[in-house]
Amino acid sequence: MESPGPSVRCPVQEQRARWERKRACTARELLETERRYQEQLGLVATYFVGILRAKGTLRPPERQALFGPWELIYGASRELLPYLEGGRWGQGLEGFCPYLELYTQFAANAERSRTTLQEQLKKNKRFRRFVRLQEGRPEFGGLQLQDLLPLPLQRLQQYENLATALAENTGPNSPDHEQLTSRWFLRQGWLLVVPPRGDPRPRMFFLFSDALLMAKPRPPLHLLQSGTFACQALYPMAECQLHRVFGHSGGPCGGLLSLSFPHEKLLLMSTDQEELSHWYRSLTLASSGGCDWGPLLQPSGIFSLAPVPFPWE
Repeated sequence: MESPGPSVRCPVQEQRARWERKRACTARELLETERRYQEQLGLVATYFVGILRAKGTLRPPERQALFGPWELIYGASRELLPYLEGGRWGQGLEGFCPYLELYTQFAANAERSRTTLQEQLKKNKRFRRFVRLQEGRPEFGGLQLQDLLPLPLQRLQQYENLATALAENTGPNSPDHEQLTSRWFLRQGWLLVVPPRGDPRPRMFFLFSDALLMAKPRPPLHLLQSGTFACQALYPMAECQLHRVFGHSGGPCGGLLSLSFPHEKLLLMSTDQEELSHWYRSLTLASSGGCDWGPLLQPSGIFSLAPVPFPWE
């Protein structure tokens, strides 16, 4: 009797299995880190923001300058977590998009928050004593307030990495595919724009799944809109041709990316090799799945991204 032959390998099925394992691992990491993140947000909201409001140790303008929209960010995490616990990652992340405005506000206020903390610790004895007392609570595990304040910005970077990994490893037949690859925020950060002549100029870039927005900060002394960004250009990623000019080797000198559109070419540079690699991966994902971007431009000339409103001019 002949022995059965070796099982036939199916590369397609093996690749799908690898994608599924990566997706499950990423989803588990997203859930576990969100639980810890929400716990830390809640500790600050309870033991710092809430008690400071009740005791009146800081005046409302100073408290707002220090914490910004912290409690609203905490509320956004509380809404997201049940979706992640139920395995509805696409629906949860899609519904989370409107709250990204809070993170933009928080980022714009970061320098002001650091300055306010330093000033109040220096001149406000009651506040200094209060902070030391709260930092000594066992719930904080030895972390100081200055360590906790950057949490939302750190989490925003984690959202970008984890959401991108989920999208890359979710097949088109998955019920989450459309929500994970529809119009949503991918990443933000500073890059240097290299002009045909002259020195590179730093600009803030916001990358969505279908559009790349270039902006510059308004002057700090702007009476009404200090801490916001003025939109300079919006590029459709569906029409983008992306190339790495240099920076392939992983060396210490950063690199240069070329983005070609029908009527314009961008050269974007970063001196951070790891940051450049993150941008290249995110831009590749966006340029391979861009969609119609006409609704992004409003007839009034005011930029607004539905469903995520940003404070552009």
